[in-house]
Amino acid sequence: MKKIIKYSLSVLALVVVLLLLVPFFLNVEDYKQEIEQQVEDATGRVLKIGGLQASLFPWVGVTLDDVVLANRQGFSERDFLKVKHLNVQVALLPLLSQRLEIVRFKLEAPEIFMERNAKGEGNWEDLLPASPESMTAVAGEPENSVPAAKDDEKTGSALAALSAESLQLLDGKFIWQDAQSGVRIALTDVQVELDDVQLEHPVGVKISARLNGDKIDIDAQLGPVGDLASLDVNKLPIQLSLKSDAIRLKSFATLIGSFPEKLGDINKASVMLNMQLEQRPDGVRLLAGEGALLAAMNIALDWKVEMPNVNTLRLNHVGIAINDKPLFAIQGDVKKLNKAPRYTLRIQGENIQRTWLASLLPELNQMYAAHPSPWKTLKIGASLAGTKDRVDLRDMQVLLDGEIVQLSGSVGFAKAPNIRLRLAAKTLHLDPWLPQPAEASANSSENASGNTLPAKNSDTAQANKAAVEPDLRFLKPWRVSMQMQVEKLFMRGLELGHLRGTLKGERGVFTLSPLGFDLAGGQVRETASLNVNRYPVTWTESIHISGLKLKPILEAVAGTDLLDGTMRLDTNLKATGLLPKTSMASLNGTGQLLLQNGRIKGFDIAGGLRNLSTLGSQKSASAQYTDFAQLQASFKIRNGIAKNDDLFMASPLFRLTGKGVVNLPAATLDFHVRPKLIGSLVGQGDTLTVRKGLSVPLHIYGPFASPSIKPELDAKSLLENAGGLMGSGAGGVGGILGGLLGGKNAQPAKSQPAEIKPKSQPLTPEQQIQKGLKGILGF
Repeated sequence: MKKIIKYSLSVLALVVVLLLLVPFFLNVEDYKQEIEQQVEDATGRVLKIGGLQASLFPWVGVTLDDVVLANRQGFSERDFLKVKHLNVQVALLPLLSQRLEIVRFKLEAPEIFMERNAKGEGNWEDLLPASPESMTAVAGEPENSVPAAKDDEKTGSALAALSAESLQLLDGKFIWQDAQSGVRIALTDVQVELDDVQLEHPVGVKISARLNGDKIDIDAQLGPVGDLASLDVNKLPIQLSLKSDAIRLKSFATLIGSFPEKLGDINKASVMLNMQLEQRPDGVRLLAGEGALLAAMNIALDWKVEMPNVNTLRLNHVGIAINDKPLFAIQGDVKKLNKAPRYTLRIQGENIQRTWLASLLPELNQMYAAHPSPWKTLKIGASLAGTKDRVDLRDMQVLLDGEIVQLSGSVGFAKAPNIRLRLAAKTLHLDPWLPQPAEASANSSENASGNTLPAKNSDTAQANKAAVEPDLRFLKPWRVSMQMQVEKLFMRGLELGHLRGTLKGERGVFTLSPLGFDLAGGQVRETASLNVNRYPVTWTESIHISGLKLKPILEAVAGTDLLDGTMRLDTNLKATGLLPKTSMASLNGTGQLLLQNGRIKGFDIAGGLRNLSTLGSQKSASAQYTDFAQLQASFKIRNGIAKNDDLFMASPLFRLTGKGVVNLPAATLDFHVRPKLIGSLVGQGDTLTVRKGLSVPLHIYGPFASPSIKPELDAKSLLENAGGLMGSGAGGVGGILGGLLGGKNAQPAKSQPAEIKPKSQPLTPEQQIQKGLKGILGF
């Protein structure tokens, strides 16, 4: 036994001596040159090794210095790979027992330079191995050969006992350069350190680097790894913390592309990230952290997320804030991550003040510059569910200054948008939400000296130039079904009650059928259609109004009380185009109007006829208006010209008939009307009953804003009304009219001496009557 021990120790001592002496007799230079030549033969690139040292005891070690691998031909002259120093030491005795025990691994100043040229080729592509199929074909072996499996088993058993005292990477550098996009990314000052690496217990990992000069730190703990042969990465215990400084986006500007204007200059923007990750042995992953985009406005995101398995993501909390103001909190689940993700989310918004929002969107200040009382707060909450092709709005609530608007439905994106929505509200005031920008500057302004100068019309000219018919043909494949229900809607000083509407669209035709609401004591019902299959669009509209009080509508909409009455209106219209100028010029259709128990403010027909009969001697200074029991008319519209042949107005004292034309594109009218007394004016400021039948034709013409009214008289009309113009108190009237008309019994009328005036062209008799009657009638 002693001899056996003695001989064994002698053999062991001899082996140790040989391992110590071999490196001294081994010509390392021969191996270095051979390695360089083999690499060049295999890759076509020059490999240079500055220094190579080897040792066999007490550990197997290799040391390399100043290793350089040249770049691919046709690319930059910069080297593809550089290593300043590499020292690898592996314990010898454990290696004899098929255990890999790394005593030291130290890699200093490695540098990798990767680039893509203008053709899209990479300088690393020639180093990639051939596909497994081609390698198998060359080797002439089947794909799933038994020897390969055995090699894998040997490798796995060797790594099963992997351990290391220290693994270090110091001062590393990675550079990416893309000639196509112009992007250059530099990951410098890379430090990686792993201490006391054991598969049986957790391993600490520290990584730090600078991304284009901005620091990133990663601190992690991995494992225990256990048996590598049965390692499941999805269940490997991990605790990781990542923290970064503000990473500037300047270097990524080309890669990012367009940057929202509201976020400012991308060259001044940066992102910050602070994240924690935990993966448990049962596969559950927990993520928490916060990130922010620091730009013209700061957008912050914080989250707490859980993954029970690789296919499910549970959002315990995701918060979004802008400029330190929380806006939304999101909770929910995302399932089937590996196939077709499906999500269920609850989004809860915070109150958003208009004044705060205007600090981000200055356009709001202009939109409501002239508004006496614009909206104050907005709040949104919603429950959503869906896939990448569809969103279901299960319960969406929008609070407009505290008034609730509820939305539900779905929006599909599989091919073309498929929108199904329902909107409901009890009470809604729209006036605070309707924009009222500041009025445009006047047509003239004063300079510093007080002289009036014409205002610049560049804005108006630009607006007119920009007025182009919208092309809505992109809506052809859309499918729409929308329903609206509002109990009370307040808008422009009006109250719309029981508002109901249905909008449907398919194959380029959108139909509103019907839209109905109560307004000013009456009912409004409307049907309409819009055809977007052609350019410009065509549309139709039919309106039925009954029992509507007209005065409050005109006061609220037009700011005038010139007309009052209970209105009934029926229209059937069609036109082409959406711009007013285009649609007015192409408008065709019919309309019937009926006003009952109304009043026209601005002129008094009955009073005018009374003044005519007394030559103004009983002219009243009271307010001018005309009451009527009925006013009706029908229109036929052709290319924007509305023609009326049956205008009729009835009152207890007179009847009015007429006809005329309304030019909608030019906003003008041209009507000839004839009011006629049918009863006595006694009690209306007159004492005679013989004026019944008196009639004075009128011509109403000109622009809508300021129409002109003048009497239309000829000999026939005066003779027809002569009886109404005669009577006591008007003894000279017949003589005057007879003289003007050239009658045989004409007598000069007595009058006061007239003031001497410069001579002018004398008026014809008819012009004299018209001039006088206009003043008498109050026109």
